[in-house]
Amino acid sequence: MADKLSDIAYKHIVRKLMTSELVSGQKISEHTIATACGISRTPVREAIRRLIQENVLYQTPSIGTFVAQMDRRQIKDAYEMRMVIECYAIFQAIRKLHREERQELRRLCDAMRTIILRLRSQENKLLEGEDLIAFLSYDLTFHLLLLKAAGNRLAIQIVTSAYQRNHFFGHHSHQRDIQHLAWVWRHHSKIERALRRGDEVAAQNWMRAHIVRSQRDALTAFDQAAAHVTDGGRDPVDDALAQLIDCLE
Repeated sequence: MADKLSDIAYKHIVRKLMTSELVSGQKISEHTIATACGISRTPVREAIRRLIQENVLYQTPSIGTFVAQMDRRQIKDAYEMRMVIECYAIFQAIRKLHREERQELRRLCDAMRTIILRLRSQENKLLEGEDLIAFLSYDLTFHLLLLKAAGNRLAIQIVTSAYQRNHFFGHHSHQRDIQHLAWVWRHHSKIERALRRGDEVAAQNWMRAHIVRSQRDALTAFDQAAAHVTDGGRDPVDDALAQLIDCLE
């Protein structure tokens, strides 16, 4: 029961981070979180300890707990780590993927393409609302499926943590327009096709290209945010990402 209460507090804090209600440098109130979740402070402390271990929060003795701040070097490091892990995961997964998993990879790519085609017919050329939530879910599920097929739980934990931290600290502020969605879909489709053909090298090359492009976009967003630090605007993807938190567990 205590573990479940701790999970409630953990997810509450994570949602606050994803929706930018908690931002870098902000102090965390155990009492406020406990009241909002309807639980005691003990499971809140457990959740906070977990987030400290994940380098999302940090504590200053006699002062309190604060939201950490990711710098440019950490963003770069996170994507480089993802590249190593996810490319190696392909080496493992290509030998272990079942027929149903291969079909699911294809379905996810087709679902992403359907959303892109629907967006093309709309006046607003930026992906928003339920379609945005669905597209992000398909993207993340694709990566997690490969990691799970590889059978390395630590790899899943590391990649999921890196994914979360990038979104916690707002380094995802590129626009989800047709061009962005098209290259995301293309990279996933190329990976899926290579896996279907048993071409390990091609699958790894496309995964590497995908992560390199994602890293470039994240660093560009970080640089733009740093140049407009007082802007105060919110990325429309924040609320959508909050609804994906259960997929990241």
